[in-house]
Amino acid sequence: MSAAISWDPYNADLAKDPYPTYKRLREEMPLYYNEEHDFYAVTRFADIEATLRDRDLFSSRHGDILEFIKAKSVMPDSVFIHQDPPKHTAYRSLMQRIITPKRMHAVEQDIRALCARSLDPLVGGDRLDFIANLGAEMPMRAVSMLLGIPEKDQIAIRQSVDDRLRTEAGKPIDIAAQQQLQQDALSGFDEYIAWREKNPSDDMMTELLQSEFKDPEGVTRRLTRDEISNIVNVVAGAGNETTNRLIGWMGKTLSENPDQRREVAKNFALIPQTVEEVLRFEPPGPFLAREVMRDMELHGRKIPKGAAILLLVAAGNRDESRFVNGDSFNIHREARPHMTFGQGIHVCIGAPLARLEGRVALEEILKRFPDWEVDLDNAVLSSTSTVRGWDSLPAWIGSKPKNVTVSIPKPAAEPAPAPAAAAGPVSLEGTWNVVVKGPTGPQPAVLVLEKSGDTYTGSQSGQGSTTPIADFKLTGNKVYWVNHVTKPMKIKVEFNGELNGNVLSGKAKAGFMGSYPFTATKA
Repeated sequence: MSAAISWDPYNADLAKDPYPTYKRLREEMPLYYNEEHDFYAVTRFADIEATLRDRDLFSSRHGDILEFIKAKSVMPDSVFIHQDPPKHTAYRSLMQRIITPKRMHAVEQDIRALCARSLDPLVGGDRLDFIANLGAEMPMRAVSMLLGIPEKDQIAIRQSVDDRLRTEAGKPIDIAAQQQLQQDALSGFDEYIAWREKNPSDDMMTELLQSEFKDPEGVTRRLTRDEISNIVNVVAGAGNETTNRLIGWMGKTLSENPDQRREVAKNFALIPQTVEEVLRFEPPGPFLAREVMRDMELHGRKIPKGAAILLLVAAGNRDESRFVNGDSFNIHREARPHMTFGQGIHVCIGAPLARLEGRVALEEILKRFPDWEVDLDNAVLSSTSTVRGWDSLPAWIGSKPKNVTVSIPKPAAEPAPAPAAAAGPVSLEGTWNVVVKGPTGPQPAVLVLEKSGDTYTGSQSGQGSTTPIADFKLTGNKVYWVNHVTKPMKIKVEFNGELNGNVLSGKAKAGFMGSYPFTATKA
């Protein structure tokens, strides 16, 4: 007698290889109910397809993520991927006029140049990381180029996307924290939009600013600033995430199927169908969610109105009734549509861009590195329940050298803080030269502090602007303050440090961008 089937989207161990469980669910329990998290799940291709196409019975009004549906989350109308008609129809129709095959064709050579920029420095070496060296770079730059986001701000955008998708192992998304990250991200686009409005160009943001559409109430108008922020945030997030994961899965899957990889390397005409097979075999988004709008019955079991139902796309993509030997990777299999980009009215609007980037990326990789072997011992699977892919996927160029063991170096331990000066408290009043070691290099600023009684006030200058500090606290030798930065984007920066003599050191948490070390010395 086989063990009972249990599937939990937050189980990090199961995420490493969910496919045996998916197979059992398809065969033994095509409608699965998880009592702990109170959701239903379907795994057969036909059931997933029917659900995606029945927009009246299965709603996206609270989004397509389980936690959002359970929380009855309400998104702005312009976050159209999380809406039903007519809201979805109005904004999607506008986007279909902007994300066109002609625009995608026009950027192919730019995407190829971005791949070369990432890969050329690796030629002649013996290692590459499919994520760090390509997946985390090219998609971010490509979608930012389409939108008109300056390169100096692109890392912050990608980090925002990563932070919003990441979950603590074994736990659902923290809705409140996610909403705050979302709000921080949206505020970061305000300056881009204002600047592009005064400096129009041939990019999507300019077109969003200038295009008219018929809104959900039937009024013909232009988008508001908030609507543009929402749409740009959706496009930037989806454009970064899907292709990043796809590149990682291409690296792993073709490493594990070297005969097929070498065949593709000799015949680039096979690349489009190879990309499709990778998308089927390892979809970056393994499942979607919907809300059930009325009582229904499926596979002899009742599902109540208001229930959340998960569509396990990754399971349906391997359904033997749809794909012969579905658990095997085969670049020559019969061409049949898969579910990776969804179906029906919510089919992924960015799918043409993801396919283009995947095709160009694989061509450029194979031109330089026709053989590789993934170093799975040192690969890192992402901690997120909404997408599945790699944070790091290192590989040997060619094949793994014999008798060689490579490990990822552990980060150096934080040095123990020096003891506070013994000769009484150091005056904080005056000018401090602050340097934050951000992702794009050192970021200097000047902090000026004034004291009145037991209270400190002051200002901080940097990036061409000066803003007052807030919430300054001194507890022993622990120092905390907040700086509300306005340039190059609006963001809250929290400084937590220790005072040792005339030096302050610690971490600066820059909103959705993450935390970075800082030091400050008395001028």
